[in-house]
Amino acid sequence: MLREYFKSWNKFEITLVLLGTMGVIVFGCIFKSAILAMICSIASIITAMLQAKGKVESQFVSILVCLLYSYISYTNRYYGEVIFYMIIMLPMSVGGIISWLTHKSDKTDSVEVNEIKLKEWIFIGIISVLAFIGLYYVLKFFNTSELVVSTFSMIASLLAVYLLVRRSKYCFIFYLINDIILIILWGLPIISGNLLFIPMVIDPFVLLISDSYGTFNWNKIEKEQIN
Repeated sequence: MLREYFKSWNKFEITLVLLGTMGVIVFGCIFKSAILAMICSIASIITAMLQAKGKVESQFVSILVCLLYSYISYTNRYYGEVIFYMIIMLPMSVGGIISWLTHKSDKTDSVEVNEIKLKEWIFIGIISVLAFIGLYYVLKFFNTSELVVSTFSMIASLLAVYLLVRRSKYCFIFYLINDIILIILWGLPIISGNLLFIPMVIDPFVLLISDSYGTFNWNKIEKEQIN
């Protein structure tokens, strides 16, 4: 059954997940990283590839990532990440399960790609600006570490997840932006000498490749569904 499932995976997809997983494990063991940080990174890599392939099961794995990432962020005083993942990301992952299960294409065995209209883009833009201002002061109140970077991370993640739930291929643009932000966010404690979080930086590097691939693959899926 497992072999049958992976028949739809090409060599690039399998290689990227395996290399990313091996990288997290190897560097995690070398620098004695926390087991939870390693598991979170591996689950995140798997989730990203499943999303790039438009697979419904990605929404289930993302719930595990939400819980693990929230705990790790809390221990490092990244309260913005905790607030976002527990209050916004987790419920939206549940919404994503419902949305993707009810819009699955039998033709491509993946989610149906949706087109976002202009009115919705305007709404998204206005909400993003208001959310950034509001979240900035909320996080400032909680004395969040790396305040500006953390706020940008939340907004990029919010847009990415919203568009993912709405089944838009443009979600990957915001995932790419957030990948870069996460490299900065988790790179800062490493620069300060905390090498335990190297797996947390390897993860977004792998996600950069995976999300770039997701942009290409969703365009392909969209064309297949139209034809």
